[in-house]
Order: sequence, then structure tokens, then C-alpha cells
Amino acid sequence: MATWQIKYQPHGLMVTCQRPIVLETEVLTGSVAHFRCTLYIKDLVTELFVDTGTQLNAYNNYDPSGSLTYGFNVAEYCRHFFTEEGGFYDGSGGYCSNFKAMASREFKVRIYPVEYDSNGNLSPQPSDYKQSNPFIVIPTNTEARESTSSIEDNIRLDKFVLNGSNDSSAPMLGSSYNRLLTNMPSRNVVNIDSGYSYYNILFRRVPGRLAKVNLWNASGVSYSLTADLQTGYITLPVDPILWDFMLSLDAGSQVYAFTDAAGNLSSNYMMIHLTFVDASTGAFIRSSPGARYTLKEGFDCNKEDTFVFRNMRGGFDFFTATGTKKRSVELSGTEFDRHTDFNRASADFDLLRGQHNNTNLWGSRKENYSIFSQPLTKEYAIWLEELIMSPQAWIVKDIKDFQNSNYSKKGLVAINILKGSYNTYSTEKNVHFVEFKYTLSENTITQKM
Repeated sequence: MATWQIKYQPHGLMVTCQRPIVLETEVLTGSVAHFRCTLYIKDLVTELFVDTGTQLNAYNNYDPSGSLTYGFNVAEYCRHFFTEEGGFYDGSGGYCSNFKAMASREFKVRIYPVEYDSNGNLSPQPSDYKQSNPFIVIPTNTEARESTSSIEDNIRLDKFVLNGSNDSSAPMLGSSYNRLLTNMPSRNVVNIDSGYSYYNILFRRVPGRLAKVNLWNASGVSYSLTADLQTGYITLPVDPILWDFMLSLDAGSQVYAFTDAAGNLSSNYMMIHLTFVDASTGAFIRSSPGARYTLKEGFDCNKEDTFVFRNMRGGFDFFTATGTKKRSVELSGTEFDRHTDFNRASADFDLLRGQHNNTNLWGSRKENYSIFSQPLTKEYAIWLEELIMSPQAWIVKDIKDFQNSNYSKKGLVAINILKGSYNTYSTEKNVHFVEFKYTLSENTITQKM
């Protein structure tokens, strides 16, 4: 039997499936043809690792040093296991449910050698297995012109991991280098009537530390809450009503940080910032980047569209378009000509007056919308390219006869953005306008006959 080891584990606790996730084994003695690898995923309910049924082989690499190494890349396999979570669509703005599995899943790999026997035949050795370290996969895109670790590569996700180390073998970055899972510009407008507004982060839990959520309103008054955050992808709501509710629960009395006693908006500004402190002494250890938002209410969802979309970092962003909106409808279908009944022997010829001679076999109705944005900065215009290219985008709409009253009877409607319709316009004063078109992902289809 061969002796072997896992030479290279996944390159961090949190890794992206948009870049290679390469593991490597090394044979120390014996004759190995290849390694058989099985991908395991952490079950969302039992939190136990279960077999995904995905297997791959690792074959011998060419190594100038003469070492017998076998490498394999699991990135392409991991990206298929993100799930659609009901909590994201349940009408509560996504605030009261966990939809972490839409943006992160935890895996490990079980590996065993397939050796040659004395006759040169392949001999699998499933009992001689080893398991990789667990790793959390996020669909984060990194750019060629950015650095994501202290070693200046763009493969690791170190700069996005808050509080603790990413176990990537690179020296840990200081707090000032940390980044959120978004490229959203500062002071983005939050439509507080719609919900679905998020502060996206990656978090590493560290024993002996507490996470503090710090909030500021337009008057400069700050508030703080202790948050029990778990390692992985985290979303915090950008919602004044919900934060007032949480602050009131924590204080044991009513707190009006962002709204008044009637529930109306009293602050047009919110800042969210995390600090990580020693659990015993309260001493400051690290912090997160702060995010500033402009709060507004009273939008008409028939005139303005609030878009929710998966951003390039793998999280979920939001944008409310308040410019010009146009709607058009395309109707199409297939018709069939047929003869009506006719009987010469009948006094009335069996005539069914009003019977269809031309029949619609099927018909379809497709709604198209054109958006011409409000004036934007260059930073906004570049960020909105992520909306255009997003694989998942929605608009927030009033839902007819909606039984869930958690969030003003609003819900997500899936849309497809027409990539070729995107245009940007710039003025001499460096003001930008964005134009694009979208259609509903599910259009109304008339009954087929």
C-alpha cells in the first residue's frame, strides 16, 4: 500500500468558486495511478457533511523536482450547490429569514488512492482515505487590477474576511484593508418601503470576541448592539424600522433612532459599522468598513423601480431608479384555420352561429420596460454595470392579494435585463445617465387550445 499526504489544502477557510480551488496530494512511497476525490457538503439542517455524489480524479502533475504530486480543481463543481432559499422570497424583505445558502456553502473533499497491483491492474483503496480541511465557497468575482491579500494576489479572499484570519497562509491584513462584499457607492438611496436592502460581509468568528453593530442617524447620535454572528456570509438589514425595533428590545424601552412614534421616517441617513471587542474587557480589537445610506420613503413602485440583484462579489445589492420609465407589450401567437360544421341534410345545416373558424393555438404576451436613470456619478454608472450583467435580478413590486403582511405586501418579481440595451450618457459637468431595458422573467401566457 502506498503512503501519501495532502500536500496543499484549500487556500483559505473562505474561497471563491470564480477562481481555482486547487488541492494537491503527494505520493511518498508506492505506485499510484491517480486519486479518487468525492465532494462533501454541509447539510443545512443537520450540519453534518453529506456526499454530494460528485466525484473527480486527480492525475499526476509534472514536477521538475521529481515529486509525485496529483492536483485537482473543485471550483467548477462547488458552484452548482448554491440554493434558492424561501427566506429570500417570503415577503419579509429577506430580513427575518436565513438565506445564507444562496451565497455560501461549506464543503470538504474525501480522497483515496487508486493504485496499481502486482499485475498492473487498477486497485482502488477507499479505506485509505484522507479528508481535506473544510472550506466555505462564495461566488465572489475578483478583478485583475485588485489585490485581495497581503501577498498581492487576487485569488485569496482575505480582505473580505472580517474579524478573524482566513487561514490562507498569507499574513493577516489590518482592519483598514478589509472590504465589504459590494462595490455599492456611499450614500446609496434605500427605499424603506420596499425592504431587500443589505449590508453584505464575510465574517470569521473568534472565541473570546464579541461583534458590535454600531448605527448612526442624521443627528450624529450613535447606537450599539451586540450581534451573535456565525462564520461565513452575513447580511445585515438596512432598515430603520427593524433597527428601531431591535434597539428597543435591547434597551427594554422604546427607542426612536430613525423613526418617530407614528412610524414615520425621522432620519434620512444611516451608517452601519461593526467593531470587534474583547468579550471580557470590551477592549477594541478590529473593525469593519462603514457603509453610509440615504433613507427615503414614499416611492411609487408603479413609477420608480427598486432593483435587487446579485453583485459581482456574490452578495445582493439594491438600486432605486427614479428617472424615466416606459412600458411596451409584445403580443404573438399561432393561428389555425379550420372548417365549421356543415350538414346539407339538416334544415339549419347544423350551423353553430358564432363558432370559431380561425382558432388561436397559443398566444403570448411579453412586457418590456425601458429605464432612463436619474443623474448619477461616474462611480454609480460603473457600479450599475453589475446590475446589467447580474445573473439574478429582481424588481420589488406590490403583490396582488398577498397574504403575507410582513412587509407591506411587497415581493420580488424576477426580471431579465437585455444586455444589448445598455447605454451610458455623460455631460460636460461629469453627470452620467444610464439607459437599459428589461423584461419579466415570467410573462403572462394566454391559455393554449
